[in-house]
Amino acid sequence: MMKTKGWILAGSLFLAGHRLLAATPVPNELLSTQDATQLVARVANAARTVTFQGVYVHQHGDNMEAFRVIHEATSGNDIERRESLDGPPREFYRQGNQISLYLPGGQVFPIDRRQSSKLFPRQFPDDPEHVLVNYQVRYVGQERVAGQDANIYDFEPKDKLRYPHRYWVHADTGLMLKSVMLGVRHEPVEVFAFSQVQIGGAIDKRQLKPVYPVKPAPVDDSPGSMTLPKDPAWDIHNLPGGFRLLKVSQRAMVGKPRPVVHHLYGDGLVTISVFIEPFDPAAPLGIAQQAGITVFARQAGPYLLTVLGEVPAETVQAFSYAYTPKGEKSGAQ
Repeated sequence: MMKTKGWILAGSLFLAGHRLLAATPVPNELLSTQDATQLVARVANAARTVTFQGVYVHQHGDNMEAFRVIHEATSGNDIERRESLDGPPREFYRQGNQISLYLPGGQVFPIDRRQSSKLFPRQFPDDPEHVLVNYQVRYVGQERVAGQDANIYDFEPKDKLRYPHRYWVHADTGLMLKSVMLGVRHEPVEVFAFSQVQIGGAIDKRQLKPVYPVKPAPVDDSPGSMTLPKDPAWDIHNLPGGFRLLKVSQRAMVGKPRPVVHHLYGDGLVTISVFIEPFDPAAPLGIAQQAGITVFARQAGPYLLTVLGEVPAETVQAFSYAYTPKGEKSGAQ
């Protein structure tokens, strides 16, 4: 009888272990919706709640820069300092919601809270559904990044409107250690990667003090409009799927005599900007691509319509032709 119970117990332990192994992703396995949701939420949370410091590189096309980042997570306002290690000195300092900058010449310009909160390694949104409606997640395997064990995940687009992405996630904390956006030929077009990193532990307070004379930067906290305005000059129809309108605003832009209307869309990982301004005959028209960013500009009635984003050419063109001045045939090309 005791021997029988021993076999039953051993069998139960084997089955429990088998179930545990079955729940662990194997290379090239797609994650379930539940597991993918937990992954996105964990990575997004880690960038806010994990203390870390290190040096990372940003490669965009032929350009490569190195940055030092120190992030102290506290129960109150976290503190973060970044400085460029290549080219002209630049520094970003944030304490809670207060942001200060140092730029060449001492200039300071308004920054958008949404963009400043997406700095590497904080690149995932708080809403996993926004990402997963457009991408499926595949576990690739494991690799070391900057001496740290990382799990690798591919975010594969569910359509041809966006590029694939690959992420290396710290196995213990969920902190993003490396991210790569891949182009149409699966070539890397944008890379963020730690070359050295320390995760956890105490931060020397002297490391958090700005090196340069930073100045407080005006921060645009306005949510803008989440719905397209009823513009008597435009019909907007058949926008590409999977992109949400994030903001409608007016932006001052370098070289522009007056603010430009800006419609910002996002799919959770990348954004697309639509700029509307009076037509300028000197403005270059047509499609242009550089380092994963695609720009499409055209004349639309009395307006210059410019669409740009880290997406394929077909996507920015589809956005552009979804905007039609009233009185013109919709979608005319």
